[in-house]
Amino acid sequence: MKKLPYILRFLLPPLKEFSPTAATGDILAYVRERVVILLIRACIMLGFPAVLIGSIAAWQSQNWFSIIIGNIAYFTVVLMGLNKRVHYRTQSYALVGVAYLYLFGHLYTELSVFTLVPLFSFVVMTTLLLGRRGGLTALLISLFSILIMNLRFDAGATEPVAGLEPFSSSFWQIAAIYVDWLFYTGIFLLVIWYFFDGFAIAWKRETEALSLLAAERNRLTEAFAREQKLLEELNQAHEREIELSRMKSQIITTVSHEFRTPLTVISNSVELLTRFADSFDEAKQQTIHKRIDDSIDYLTELLRDASLVNKAYSQGFQANIDSIPFNALSQRLKKDLLHKTHDPQNVSFEYDEADDTAVCLDYDFTYRSIHIFLTNALQYSPKASPVTVKLQRNDQLTISVTDAGIGITPEAMGQIWELFYRADNALDKQGMGLGLYLAKRLAQAMDGTVTAVSPGLNQGSTFTLYIPQQKSLNSA
Repeated sequence: MKKLPYILRFLLPPLKEFSPTAATGDILAYVRERVVILLIRACIMLGFPAVLIGSIAAWQSQNWFSIIIGNIAYFTVVLMGLNKRVHYRTQSYALVGVAYLYLFGHLYTELSVFTLVPLFSFVVMTTLLLGRRGGLTALLISLFSILIMNLRFDAGATEPVAGLEPFSSSFWQIAAIYVDWLFYTGIFLLVIWYFFDGFAIAWKRETEALSLLAAERNRLTEAFAREQKLLEELNQAHEREIELSRMKSQIITTVSHEFRTPLTVISNSVELLTRFADSFDEAKQQTIHKRIDDSIDYLTELLRDASLVNKAYSQGFQANIDSIPFNALSQRLKKDLLHKTHDPQNVSFEYDEADDTAVCLDYDFTYRSIHIFLTNALQYSPKASPVTVKLQRNDQLTISVTDAGIGITPEAMGQIWELFYRADNALDKQGMGLGLYLAKRLAQAMDGTVTAVSPGLNQGSTFTLYIPQQKSLNSA
């Protein structure tokens, strides 16, 4: 409490603050302990004038019983106040007993309109100090006391007296009424005041505890959401690991199968050269050497594709975007592709040689994708049929490879980009079904797309790579 007079600060010392984790029972026990201290102090301070004036008034009326009871009760309270080692619950029971003894002394000797006021205060105070059971006991005692008063009144042993004395009465008689009233109501007011402060502290603690609980609930909700997200990520990672393991097993199986033919070709060719080299002319030997070189190249490409597929699954591709003039890109791509495919005569390139506008792309990824389209076009088309590589630049870079080969069925069109997929009309050719899947993943690494268009079986097809330029320029 702030800025209270000294007498009130002495009677109503500030209550300490409690942490939000403190138990409500501990707070109420602390408040009751402080209330007992308050009662003892109030009884000592307010009881002194009440007992003094009441004793003088009782002496004038020759009421020795009230004098004895009042002084015994007062000095008992003083002794309790001096002995601070007594537990507050023991002090509570002692205060209740002394209070009833004092009240009974008054009730036994006189009956007035003010008689029931202290009895009511006794019941309320006992309830506050000792709890519900103590309050119920005090209620029964009060009813018993009223019954005794009624019996004494009926027997004529107690005469009703006026609640107030006329001003013509003795000063001490008048003062005793007012002092008693101040004593009872003052103690009642102070205790209720103190309990309200205690309830305010308990309420504040409950409010803070609710705030902490809400914060903890939010924290747990967020933690649970993070755990759920982590669990989902772990499940996805686990599924990726399972898929990667399955994919690796399939690659090993497919590669092992695909290795047989070129290895057989190499083995047979080496055996021919070893046993019959002297009998072969130069042209025959070059043909055998070319067959060995082609088989080695096929195995090299096979292993490179398998390695790239594994990287696509485990790490993903990271594009290295760079800028290059469009005509320089076209010329470089034409040179590298023709060199890699042994300069086939049926392959033509179309592009604007005068366009030197810079385009952004990862050249290695672009070359690898178009090389896959071009080798497929050469492999699945008649040897003399034309194959056209066309480069265009507008809001995006477009590179297409058009052939007149075996074409693609509508049923296969939606599956050709899947890993290991091979259309029914392509099973008689070498291959693992890795190329188009890699082309798609390489395009996606550049934020690009790939498409395939075919009128139908044996009507050719067009495979196109699209690389957006505005986004690529921003990235570069």
